[in-house]
This record gives sequence, structure tokens and C-alpha cells, in this order.
Amino acid sequence: MNKTMLKRHLSIANLPTPIQKLEADVPNLEISVKRDDLTEFVGSGNKIRKLEYLLYDAKERGAETVCTCGGIQSNHCRATAFAARRLGMKPVLFLRGVEPEKGEGNLFLDNLLEAEIHWITPEQYKERDNLMNALKLTQAEPEKFYVIPEGGSNAIGSLGYLRCVEEMIQQTNLNDFDAIFCPVGSGGTYAGLLAGLNHFNITCDLIGINVTLTPAEDFKSHVREILKEYENEEFIPEKIPDEAIRIIDGYTGEAYAVPTENGLSWIKSLMLKTGLLLDPVYTAKAFDGMIQESKKEGYKKVLFLHSGGGFGTFAYSEKLI
Repeated sequence: MNKTMLKRHLSIANLPTPIQKLEADVPNLEISVKRDDLTEFVGSGNKIRKLEYLLYDAKERGAETVCTCGGIQSNHCRATAFAARRLGMKPVLFLRGVEPEKGEGNLFLDNLLEAEIHWITPEQYKERDNLMNALKLTQAEPEKFYVIPEGGSNAIGSLGYLRCVEEMIQQTNLNDFDAIFCPVGSGGTYAGLLAGLNHFNITCDLIGINVTLTPAEDFKSHVREILKEYENEEFIPEKIPDEAIRIIDGYTGEAYAVPTENGLSWIKSLMLKTGLLLDPVYTAKAFDGMIQESKKEGYKKVLFLHSGGGFGTFAYSEKLI
């Protein structure tokens, strides 16, 4: 592995995050949780691990403004706005949708951090990379304007989760688990985890639960692109076979950012019984997928990556209470 590249990051997150056994009432299944909801407070969740690498790169390039994109309740956008301000940089966000009358959850924090927000339609969002780069070209000094893709999910950002595998190995024997589960909303976290598991010869399955209406095959293609960059840069020793990329559809519900009944049920149940707070967009859907897929596969012991999202949950209070 190219150790030098792995060291090229900032220290923003509170690491390592713990792995805790979850005392949930799930018959015949032992569940442990990697608590990446505890990586920070305002910057909490999985995105901050990616931003440690992305913003290192931005600072190295002399950037003064950071631009990224997401939905109205994007955890990634909120974490980016936080990390940018902490580092003395200006955050610019392209948010998909119509500005609501009341800014709640992540959007409240985006505004508190005085992020420059550009509201775009779902149709425009399909051209999000072009829109962000077009804005870059209007700047007096475009070279100081750093664009981060949706979710921070490129090879640089995904290094945060390659390094996370190394962290988990210091905490537990990953080969004791039948599978590791994580939400998939852009693919970068999954790609980093898969590369890390491959490098350290961890044999348990890695299963991503798709939380969007984008087909899993599209995410698999994006993961392959990131893995190819890793191969070229010698982050991983050999090509990872396509069959190792396991991203599963079927748990999204009506749409991305629209809660499912099963997901809402798990949020309430786990909060009452364990104090663990899932979010309706990512982790609740992924947790539901983990339970159902574990039954199908006969898994007995699994590890769940809790990728955060707590602030976004506040925007769904009417559905939860």
C-alpha cells in the first residue's frame, strides 16, 4: 500500500470511534456497531473521514473556497460547511430542491455556518458537477475554488474509509464477523471499506444497502472506478473481483430522503431500547436491510457502520412522533 498517501490528511474527526455490541432484540443475530455517528459533533458522521483527505488536498492547492452538493438535508454538505469554516475557508453548497420556509436539521446548521447556498431543481442536479465547475470558472481566482463531488465520493475522499479498516482491526477481529454492512448513497464509503478489507486480508462479506433510487449497478460502476485508481496508485495490491462488490437494492422505499415504515420503526425501537439514534434517510434503511439480508444469508454475527445523520432526523419529527 502507498503509505505516504494515507498520511496526507488533516485531523478533524475524533478518532478512533468505538465499536459497541448492540443489545437489540433481534433473534439469532449478534450485532456490533461502529459508531461513526461519534466522529465529531457539528461535523459528525462518515463524511468527516473523507473530508480529512479532501480538505488536505484543498489546502495543499491553496484553496480558499470549497464547493459541494447534496439534498436539502445533506449530511455531507453540513459536514463540509463545518470543516471549511473550521479551516478558515468559505463553504458553497448546491442543494437539490426548493428552499423551505423553515430551515431545520442540517439546513439550519448550513445557514448558521453562513454557507453560500444555490438552490437547484432535481433536473439541474443531474448536471451538478458541470454547475459547480461553471461557478468555479466565474471566480476571480478559480484555482482557489475547490470542488468536492457528491458525498465526497472519489478516490481521495474514500481513503478515509480505507484507513478506517486499519482502525477497526486495532479494535476487534473483523474475521469473526459474517458480514459488515453500511449504507450506500454515493459509493465512496463502500469503496474505501472494500479496498481496506482487501488489503488486510479480511474475509467477511461487505454488503452495502442502497438507500437511493439509483440502481445498485450504477454504484458498483462508481466503486470500480475508485478501485481502479487505487490499483494504479498501489493503494491495494491487486484487482478486486467484481463479485466482491455487493450493493443491494430493495430497501429505499418511495425515494431517497423519504422514510420507510420499517426504517421509522427501527428508529423508535432502537432509541427506546438502546439509546442509539438512527436517521431516516441512510442508517434506518440500511439497518432494516441488514436485518433482512442477515436472515436470508443465515448470518449470526454482523458489524454495522453507523454513518451518522442525527441532525437530519430532526427534520422528520412529525413522522416519528
